[in-house]
Amino acid sequence: MGNKLIAIFELQEKQMYKSTWLSILQNVIFEAIAILLIVASGMETGNMISDCLLFLFYSMLLRLTWNSAIVIHGLGHTFAIAVIDQQLSILNLTNILEHRSIKTVFQSLLPFSNIFIPFLTTCSDFPYLAVGNSTQVRVKALGGILFNFLFVAITVFFHPSNLISQTFIVANLLIALSSLSDIDALVTGVADCFYCGNFGLIAHRQPDDGNELLPARIVEMAQIMGRETEIRGEQAGGGLVLARDEEQIVFVGKKVVKRKRDNLTQSLEAAFAPIRQKAIASDIKPLESLVIGAWHYRYATSGTAPSELETHWHEWMGARNENVWQFIDREWVCQTKNVNHRITHNGDFDAWELFGQEVDNLTLGLWLERILHTPNATEGDSPKIAGMMDLLITKGMWYASSRLAYQLAITQCLAVSEIANSLESAFPSVENLTSWTEIFESIFAELSHSPEPDSLYFPQYLNRLENNILQAISDQTIIAKWSESQRTAFVQTAIEAFFHNDLYRATQIFISRAKGSFGLVTVSTLEESQLVLAAKGQPITIGFNWQQKYMVYASEPAAVDRVLADVSGSSRLDLNPQAGEIAQVSAEDITIYSLKKQRELKASELENRWISLKHHPHLPYVKFSESENQDPVESDLQSIPRVLAEIKTSWQNSTSLNRQSADYLVHLLTEKVQRFEQKQQKMFQAGLMSQIRPTPTVDLLITGEENSLWLGERFAQNLKTVFPLLNVVTISANEVLQQLSQNLNQLCLNKNSLVLAITQSGQTFSTVQVIDTFDHLCDQGVIGELFILTGELSSFINSTQGNGGVTAILPSSFLDNPHRHRIFINGSGRRKAEPSTVTVAAAGQTLTELLFYLAQQMKNNFPDSEPFGMNLTSESLLVLAMMKDDFLNKNVRQIIGVTARGKPIKSAIRQKLVQGGRHWGLHVTETPLAWAIHAFYVFITVGWVIPFGETLPLVKTSLGLIFNLANLPQSLLEAVSPVITLADIAIYIFGSWFWTLLIRYFQGRQLLARMGKRTLVIGDVPWVNQLLQAYISKLFSLSYGIATIEVHGSNPQNHFLHAFGHRVVRGTLIFLGVPDGRRSKKLQEAENAVLMTGKQANGVRNINVGPEIVVMGHHDAAIADKGFSDAIILDSNDDAIYFRNSTVTEQKEQIEELRESCFGAFERLLASYVFFWALAKKVASFPLLKYEYWKSQSRTKIMTTASPVAGLNLSKLFHKNRLYRKIKFKKYTKNN
Repeated sequence: MGNKLIAIFELQEKQMYKSTWLSILQNVIFEAIAILLIVASGMETGNMISDCLLFLFYSMLLRLTWNSAIVIHGLGHTFAIAVIDQQLSILNLTNILEHRSIKTVFQSLLPFSNIFIPFLTTCSDFPYLAVGNSTQVRVKALGGILFNFLFVAITVFFHPSNLISQTFIVANLLIALSSLSDIDALVTGVADCFYCGNFGLIAHRQPDDGNELLPARIVEMAQIMGRETEIRGEQAGGGLVLARDEEQIVFVGKKVVKRKRDNLTQSLEAAFAPIRQKAIASDIKPLESLVIGAWHYRYATSGTAPSELETHWHEWMGARNENVWQFIDREWVCQTKNVNHRITHNGDFDAWELFGQEVDNLTLGLWLERILHTPNATEGDSPKIAGMMDLLITKGMWYASSRLAYQLAITQCLAVSEIANSLESAFPSVENLTSWTEIFESIFAELSHSPEPDSLYFPQYLNRLENNILQAISDQTIIAKWSESQRTAFVQTAIEAFFHNDLYRATQIFISRAKGSFGLVTVSTLEESQLVLAAKGQPITIGFNWQQKYMVYASEPAAVDRVLADVSGSSRLDLNPQAGEIAQVSAEDITIYSLKKQRELKASELENRWISLKHHPHLPYVKFSESENQDPVESDLQSIPRVLAEIKTSWQNSTSLNRQSADYLVHLLTEKVQRFEQKQQKMFQAGLMSQIRPTPTVDLLITGEENSLWLGERFAQNLKTVFPLLNVVTISANEVLQQLSQNLNQLCLNKNSLVLAITQSGQTFSTVQVIDTFDHLCDQGVIGELFILTGELSSFINSTQGNGGVTAILPSSFLDNPHRHRIFINGSGRRKAEPSTVTVAAAGQTLTELLFYLAQQMKNNFPDSEPFGMNLTSESLLVLAMMKDDFLNKNVRQIIGVTARGKPIKSAIRQKLVQGGRHWGLHVTETPLAWAIHAFYVFITVGWVIPFGETLPLVKTSLGLIFNLANLPQSLLEAVSPVITLADIAIYIFGSWFWTLLIRYFQGRQLLARMGKRTLVIGDVPWVNQLLQAYISKLFSLSYGIATIEVHGSNPQNHFLHAFGHRVVRGTLIFLGVPDGRRSKKLQEAENAVLMTGKQANGVRNINVGPEIVVMGHHDAAIADKGFSDAIILDSNDDAIYFRNSTVTEQKEQIEELRESCFGAFERLLASYVFFWALAKKVASFPLLKYEYWKSQSRTKIMTTASPVAGLNLSKLFHKNRLYRKIKFKKYTKNN
């Protein structure tokens, strides 16, 4: 053991030593050549300064020539790819420089700096160029080499003899001949670069699949699933496929860390494809009848930075040959097999139960290193799972079985806290394990003829095997010291592990003792036709295409739906993450073990869980994103009128899921009112009306995260406006989890309380955890009912039915009704853009429809009373419905510029919004534009010396021309020469500032605003400014530092000036949303407050320049011509139509409050979406600084792991709750 570790460390030291020397050689090779050239040519002057300058000249000349050869090579590739793929957009500087930055290129010109040299540069620093479409790869690979040879030929023809030409020729030849990736692509015809979700599948091979490890149809399927999984995070990823190397099963895999602005699905496949081709070239074959592939996309949650080492898949011990026994033809046969286990994991592995106590994964890692005799350099939690699989998978292997048996039977008393310093006796040596294995195998070989493992005679066989082994090992030095019971336990445990601990059983053992959340996939070379999936606190969805005989799985349900939706004979089954389930799956079969029930589930128990992906009644609600859209944000914006119109239609349909769920909610609220009225009656009859007090019990708890939470807060505010006596509370899902983990009673819920959870994706970790918990509480009768609002029904397609909450006072149709639906669908479907637009609009409008429907139905149910204090009349509700129709049919369409059918319309408002956004975009792009102009100026004026022998400074040249044209004496020019020189120096130093002023002048923008990054402050009501702050931040998440903005938000009716008054500077961008003060006294006060805030911010000035303020609202007289930089006036509808009825006029204040929240503020939000989309698009289209503004670097559109609150242990929660109730009951009985 010790010698092996020493050898490993010596090897690592040698590799580091080699890498260091290569790096040094790479940095000094050109300087060494420069010295040789100077000495060989006899150009030393003897003057140290002159010799140093000569050395610098030669060094930089050599480096410049070398870099030019690399650029020519990149130009050749780029040109070839652009021509073959017919995409001129590929011809850009990024591709020509082969993804090296301009800064890196210029830095490499400096002596002794890092520069790319083939064979010396590490792989991570190689220039690369994406191959584009996979057609004619060989021609694309040849493009770089051909361009190098072409420039060599041109140079030889025109200037063959001078030193610069000769250096240029040699550099191009070396680059051409050392392009290994190009040569590799020419040979294989495949190239990728000239250089936290699971998904995967098991499929039967088809005749036209050829000899590809992953046939084209499988690659296409994997990429479809990958694109859907990206929203769970795409910092890094890995993929693997099982293959055959002669008689052995092997893994072929690849991991990548995505570059900041790349796409993980494309990057991974581009890197994985050549690995598979190289494997085939090495005579590795695909499996005969199956294709098994597993992929994982990672968003780091364990605190480790993205790296290939920490990226999934994971293995601990690596591939090794071991003796493996298999039962073949009534006989146990020993074969030498390649043993390799790999896992992918979504979630967090916190601890494992070891020797009766919980051990954190860091300590577990130390323990695994000792017991497996294999060090591991990873820091994350998931690699420890791979180590546990190496320990627990023992079937057919006596070495692994004896190793596990020692820990389970002999070392149970080891103090976990002392693992790092524990005695060697706690970890048997390789020699001891090998010696015991020889004994086990020799005895087992003698009894190789055994009955079937499930026959009646097999227990007798095991007894005989146990006795023979016990006799054989009793004289072993170490074993002789054990007690008889220890020896017996050791042998029995080893035999048990040998016969039963396959991949399926090992996963059950691991998950049963593991603490954390797990979406776990385990693959082994010992199982060439199946893999094992586990779900505990994380989702795993499994789909089967029974006709074409393949199985797909994914952490993201939509990934499975996308592949199998509308395919005849396809079904889907979701593992239960609350109960904890382990599934053993093949292409055509599935077996599920339930941790909760501690047994395998019967087919009858799974029958109702299968979802037909062809005939399920809710499939029309499952909508996918348009994956081919180049601008998903614009596409989402343009779909808003259509989606909102569809929402309106669905609420008019009494059979829709929304209406059925709303009817159920109305019924439960009606029961609440009935119970309250009965209580009032009884108190009145008893003469106790004065003692009625409002209870702190929550009637409706609304929860969610980020956008969902902020919309929930707006909905709660509107509910309180309509139903003043309804106790509505809004809490973030993370906060709910924290309170549940401490004490359920802190939430003030009872058996009549209702919960509304809002989650667009249905996958947000904290919200899903809350849904699971409340679902169980509802089942137990602790709360009334759980309702869910989502945009992606796929996550809840089998959970649309309510669990309880029906405790009718009067006979009710819901008592025996199977249609107690509890899911609201906002109709937006799945969207891939991270800056949310249509999803927010759809959720907001769905909540508005729900609000109006509840008000109307409660009014119908209680025409002569005021349920929950509601005093709105039927006429007032009709006015609100008219306002809603005008909002949908007029205002939304004018703001977005598109009809509900997707037809563009001429809209002055949209044009104004787009122009305003583009204008602000000029503020952001002025810095790189000024820098580019100044760089060009320096290039021309200084570079003039190369062909003409002198520089061309602006002031000196201009005055020289003026003096010559005016025939002024040259002596005067010489007299002012020092001043001219100083002026030219000033231009070189402050040129960027001068060019910025010039740019602003010609663009008609504020001249003296501060230069550099702009700060944007959004001022509107809380839910609007929060939504916009998140939206704009995501629009600029991939922007370059030289062209970006810093985003803040605040409420101008409250603390805007307190938070930002001291931070307002020249050029601060302030965007204010102003309520329409004409509509009510309350809104007049709000309008005045916002305008006062704007004026006070505008008064913060320096050199008479202040912030640039744009105000937006409906009241043109209030916001136009008020001294702000610009005012955007939104259309107003005719109020005279709404308030013709005197009874409605009496409730105008309440109606206008709802109108502002449901429509006025909503219109400002939609208009802001268009404004800032135009701004972002302007910035993102700037040459050389382009980026995809619809996503972020990590691509975490949803947080699918703890963020930051971990999930709940339901059993512990209920245990705490029972204890609390017992204590409370004891106190009560004691006091009474």
